[in-house]
Amino acid sequence: MTTDSKKAVQSMQDGLENIVTGMGTGQDKSTSNYWINSGKNHDHPQLTARFREDWIAQKVCTIIPQDMTRTWRKFKGDNQEDWREADEFFGVAKLFRDSYKWARVYGTSCILLDVKGAGKMDTPLDLDRLKKGCVKSLQVVDRTRLFGIGEINTDPLSPEYGYPTYYQLGGDSNRIHHTRIIRFEGTELPRYENWHNKWYSDSILIPLTTVIDNFHTAANAAAALTHEASTDVVSIEGLQGLLTNPAGEAAILKRFRLMKQMKSIYNITLLDSTEEYSTKTVALNGVKDLIWEYLRIIAAAVGIPATRFLSASPDGMNATGESDLNSYIDVITGLQKSIFVPRITKLDKVIGAHFGLAEPLYEWNCVFPESALQHAEKLSKLIAPLVELVEAGIFSAQQAHDVIVEKRLYEGVKTLGTAPTESPALAIAKQTKETTNAPTNANKK
Repeated sequence: MTTDSKKAVQSMQDGLENIVTGMGTGQDKSTSNYWINSGKNHDHPQLTARFREDWIAQKVCTIIPQDMTRTWRKFKGDNQEDWREADEFFGVAKLFRDSYKWARVYGTSCILLDVKGAGKMDTPLDLDRLKKGCVKSLQVVDRTRLFGIGEINTDPLSPEYGYPTYYQLGGDSNRIHHTRIIRFEGTELPRYENWHNKWYSDSILIPLTTVIDNFHTAANAAAALTHEASTDVVSIEGLQGLLTNPAGEAAILKRFRLMKQMKSIYNITLLDSTEEYSTKTVALNGVKDLIWEYLRIIAAAVGIPATRFLSASPDGMNATGESDLNSYIDVITGLQKSIFVPRITKLDKVIGAHFGLAEPLYEWNCVFPESALQHAEKLSKLIAPLVELVEAGIFSAQQAHDVIVEKRLYEGVKTLGTAPTESPALAIAKQTKETTNAPTNANKK
């Protein structure tokens, strides 16, 4: 047992140490780093001010919800047209975009299901009891107006474990059962931390505040430097002596005021024979790179490619940004499945009951549909190898036809149900061979 406090602290630490450089020891300054809970998620006015006044915060909170709903979904089946009209009637895409956007700003938001014929708002919502015309309204509410009240669900096997059983809207004393809202989360927290956070998740802006502030500091400093990028310097003989009395000081101020006026009006600079005039320029090299580097860090931190977040051209030689965009599309598609699908399933049951529609069949549209030129290039790259494989006898025409159907290369266009058994080139070659070997009439006789 040691009595030295420093040795006691060091003996309790695990990690890499270097007694020469001091790394990992008591002399290492980084050993004093300590992360604390800032409690910024409770500061709603500050989060609101950031979203309203900061264009970066707006992009961070809105781009991903916009991309998740920009092309929305395509219905299939016999009732696809009815479901398309029902979806547009309630503006489901906008409901989900706004709900997820405010969840990213404040940490939590919800869609309030105001339905009739299914009991009071403080009773569990039974979706099987809903009838036609049951929906009164669907409202988006952010966490600044939504408060958890009453008992907490303590059943560890329940999907609502750790969440309030009832909620209350700001300015309204009526209780709302948790089954009558559809919650959206920002940065999800462990259930235990949710309890300390008043049963809400965190705003996604919290871990980004420092790097966003660093960008604005660099941008404002660069803007301030531009005002002093060019400075006039005038050397006056005996200046120090002139400034020892008020009259001399006034004469100096009047002298340079007139000089600036003449330079501004007549574009000339008049100097005494004893005065020297020069200009000093502040070098702004590297300022632009620093600003853009901060923006790229923010884009990387929020998981949005710089080509989308900043509308900038991709970096690197021969870079097209296609790989970044493909990765981003995969991310958006994954978020649609993990965030939207469980919630939209419940909302579809409510909307289906309102219009008397069976459960819908749908698929998510491509987040960034390819242009006509991109589609033509893809077709040329895929069709040409298929033709070569068929003509070489490796693929049959039917197999090539199956590949075209499977890849949906000509989606929306009816293809032949049964493709030819051989390619036109092989058929022509076969016909030519038969004609060459056929006996003439004279030989037959």
